[in-house]
Amino acid sequence: MNSNRNQFIQQAARTALITSVTLALLLPGGLASAASAVTSEMTAVPVTAAGPTANSAAPDPAKAKFTQEQAIAKVKELFPVLKEATVSNVRLGTDSYPPSGNQMVWNIQWQYQLGNSGYGFSSLVDAMTGDLVSTYISYPMLRENAYYPPQFSREEALAKARSFTALAAPSLAGTDLILEENDQNYMSRAALFGMFEYSFRFSILRNGLPSAADMLNIVVDGNGNIVQFIKPSTDAVYPSAKPAVSLESASKKFAENFKVGLYYIPLYKDGAATRWILGWRPESESLYLVDAQTGKSIDNEGGAISAAVTYEAVPERKNTFQPISSGTALTAAAAAKLVQQTVAIPAERKLSGQNPGVNSQNDGQKLWRLSWEASRTAANMAMPERTYAEVDSSTGEIVQFQLDQYGGQVLKEQPAPAGGTKLNQAQAKERAIELINRLYPKASGNLKLAEHGGKWSVLEDGKGYRYQFIRYYQGIPVSDSNISLSIDTYGRLQSYMNPGSTGYEALKDKPAPAVSEKEALQSYLGGYDLKLQYSSVGGYNIDNKYVEPVVKLVYAPTPVESQDTYKVLDAQTKEWVTTYENPLQSRSTAEAVDLKGHAAEQALTELLRYGVISVDADKKVNPDQEITAGDWFTLIARSSTPYYAGYSNGSEPKAVAGVSPDSPYYEAISYAAEREWISREAALQPESKLSREQLAVLLASFLKYDKLSAFLGNDSVLTSFSDSAAIKDKGAVALAVKLGLLQGENGKFNPQQIVTKAQAAGVIIKLVELQGKTDQPIGQ
Repeated sequence: MNSNRNQFIQQAARTALITSVTLALLLPGGLASAASAVTSEMTAVPVTAAGPTANSAAPDPAKAKFTQEQAIAKVKELFPVLKEATVSNVRLGTDSYPPSGNQMVWNIQWQYQLGNSGYGFSSLVDAMTGDLVSTYISYPMLRENAYYPPQFSREEALAKARSFTALAAPSLAGTDLILEENDQNYMSRAALFGMFEYSFRFSILRNGLPSAADMLNIVVDGNGNIVQFIKPSTDAVYPSAKPAVSLESASKKFAENFKVGLYYIPLYKDGAATRWILGWRPESESLYLVDAQTGKSIDNEGGAISAAVTYEAVPERKNTFQPISSGTALTAAAAAKLVQQTVAIPAERKLSGQNPGVNSQNDGQKLWRLSWEASRTAANMAMPERTYAEVDSSTGEIVQFQLDQYGGQVLKEQPAPAGGTKLNQAQAKERAIELINRLYPKASGNLKLAEHGGKWSVLEDGKGYRYQFIRYYQGIPVSDSNISLSIDTYGRLQSYMNPGSTGYEALKDKPAPAVSEKEALQSYLGGYDLKLQYSSVGGYNIDNKYVEPVVKLVYAPTPVESQDTYKVLDAQTKEWVTTYENPLQSRSTAEAVDLKGHAAEQALTELLRYGVISVDADKKVNPDQEITAGDWFTLIARSSTPYYAGYSNGSEPKAVAGVSPDSPYYEAISYAAEREWISREAALQPESKLSREQLAVLLASFLKYDKLSAFLGNDSVLTSFSDSAAIKDKGAVALAVKLGLLQGENGKFNPQQIVTKAQAAGVIIKLVELQGKTDQPIGQ
């Protein structure tokens, strides 16, 4: 319910949250290799209680109303496949980080042996209510293939999900579950290849109101098996559902305080910013939740907004950042020395990691990733005290620093520096200005300080101060590009997060807006309603401080049309544009005007529905358009994983199969090489048009039957083609024809004929329908 806020608000939180490493083991990881099978049923496993956490005491097994034996029996009853599994460990408490507020949960570790392979996963059962909290069942255990097309319809799967919930979570009996119909990420499986799944997400009514704090997630495969179940495990207190502030009053105040701002805004595709526009968007504070009891807007920490944010110029100081001028890249040792000269790292922490990489948002920025770690002890073995930094190897700029990488831990307080004195709020602000000048290139000309007023900059418990800087370009603020900085009471840097450049500098000429602020304001105001609901604030780390979750009754600004959630108003074209292109959105929104009556209409429509292809500005698919080899790899990669592109693992990109990183087809071909659909040593020409024979060769490789195809060079199927002499790779063509992927026409195979988008779509659907009929997975 709060997804509409993510695009525009919580910029500080988004940056700060990067400083925490969320080891969310509450969601079982699926399958993990086990050294050996457990041969006996273990129902009387010794119980252990979770150790003390940063925000909760160790749970007491004596207080459990639901025994471990009952918990194990319940999970087995719900998932009959587990009759062949064994229990290796049971303990009271979760493995989530930051820790869950409710530790009265049985944590059951399962082992399952299938042939020579062992698999492990976990289940969580509430020790007070008997509710199943979470379980994930891996497909090797089900021993069933649930491929496209599914045996169960979506309606049948939904009915199965509801009936399963009634058994799995009895505490929800009589509670209304509201299916999130408009949530594109939870409608059904995103990929054509692989196991078919329906994913359902329900909001839970509390006191008759929807609760954004509570979401129930259930995954049902195409055969009707429940493969994943996750419900809230919380002891949250829900306030009265009766608001002190009326909807009419809140709506009036919302309209009066609603503001829009002119920004350079990134447009994302496949997870990466592909271009920038000058656009109008709501100011952050305009879309904050409104406390239904006080009528005041609340921030992401649950505090009331007392004043509008103002932006102050950053004065230049004597000590400013100077890039290295040697002309050669920094070594890891030089980068580490630079960090140690700039910030104070505890003496007991020694340099333990030095890895090269690139900025995940900008492959052109090469980095050194450095870590300093204290000696490991039994108490800190899982998460030792660690300092982390990233340094631009070309310029020497520190782009990220975290004194304590694992935010939220209970760490010993660092001793005061020799001769140091604690700073007051004014002195801390001056110290932050000094630091930003040292850390950020030309900070005084490119940044402004976001002044939140009051005590916002003072960290809780008086342990330090925090600041937020807004990047400006050509005098206009840059969206999604804020910089955060925190210091302790002595002015020592604790954390610094700079997302780095993502391409807005390509806007050389300062564009002039064709839409006025007044026009933009009117366009936006009619697009939002206030919804009365419960919402949880907290449950995450900000500036290395864990914010305790609290449920509030709020009015949530919500787009009238859910598809407008990520849209902004282009200030030059006057068009509404999507800032984040979700491949799944095209499944319900794309309306192609050139498919009706086409021979491949059904196949192309299915690819549209799964986001494999999309319509152009004229709502056309252009089905008869000839495709290149690179286009084929793009189509087949999206059929396997819609989000295959746009995510960097942080390593420096290198040429793959002869294709350089600057090629538009690079990510698709890299993905194909990673899946071993092609060899990394191949010499591809992705820009060249794709012939039918070339497609046959790629199909043999994709199916991992290229060696088998070598035995089919003299197959009788080839003699049926009058142009068989023109076929060079006869084995690959014979394989494709035998599998029904390609066929001839008028007695000819036409090996040199160029493949169209429609023909490629037909082949992909045939591959999808071939799943489960071969000796190995297709497209995996």
